[in-house]
Amino acid sequence: MANRIRNERLEIKLTEEEKALFDEKKRLAKCRNMSLFIRKCVLYQIDLEPFRDLQGLLSSATNNINQIAKRVNSTGVIYKDDINAMKEQVEHFSKELWQIHSLLLNRTSGGD
Repeated sequence: MANRIRNERLEIKLTEEEKALFDEKKRLAKCRNMSLFIRKCVLYQIDLEPFRDLQGLLSSATNNINQIAKRVNSTGVIYKDDINAMKEQVEHFSKELWQIHSLLLNRTSGGD
């Protein structure tokens, strides 16, 4: 053990509720041990820019859906172009979400 790279030790004290929450999050993160979980939480930095972009896409799509709903409610007519535009936005949103999902899976599947 003298040749270990990680030779600094930390100790934390938690309430029972905090410990239960800690263990649940560790389980959800699929970490084998406390040390790996803490390193993942502290050392890995997540770029939140894709989430901001995703929020913008979602906001744009919901605004368009609301505008179409208002028009349909007032005229009783929905246009094929409106439906196609919504489909395109949802597909684009889905692709972006899948890319973020894949990125996160690749980053979290690394072991100890």
